[in-house]
Amino acid sequence: MNNFGEAAGRDIAIIPKGTVINGDIDITGKLEMYGEINGNINSNDRVNICGNVTGNIKANDLYTKDSFIQGKIECVQGAAISENTVIFGDVSADSMVIDGAIQGKLDVKGCVTVGDKAILDSDIKAKSIQVSNGAAINGHCSLCYADLNMNDIFPETEKPEQTKKPKAAAKSKKND
Repeated sequence: MNNFGEAAGRDIAIIPKGTVINGDIDITGKLEMYGEINGNINSNDRVNICGNVTGNIKANDLYTKDSFIQGKIECVQGAAISENTVIFGDVSADSMVIDGAIQGKLDVKGCVTVGDKAILDSDIKAKSIQVSNGAAINGHCSLCYADLNMNDIFPETEKPEQTKKPKAAAKSKKND
């Protein structure tokens, strides 16, 4: 079986460069978008974006290149944010590879791979984070999904009891 025959049976919608859509897109199947969408995108499959989106995106997985996206992104599986992509909005996914720029919170149940050209102004919650030299990250990183209990490694120590000092009577000696 060849890949062409397999792909021919799948639903794929292509939005060509120069096309502007003002409204939401709900699609069962793959979307390849090279134009501009002013509205939300909802797909149960992969969404490839090489254009501009002003709106929220829900997809099985997402691939972006040379894109500008303003809105919240939710992926069931992975998200790949390639070079020359700028995202203003929160992103949630199972895994994520970033080589573009993101300003927004990242919530990734698995691994986040931050490439050497990535620029993140983001708080990151993930299972693991791999950062390449050259990447710029401004924000808090939390491995809250890791199979690791920090208290097993760094046991909590008891805080020393604060001794209460009795209040001294306010006596002052005046010129003796």
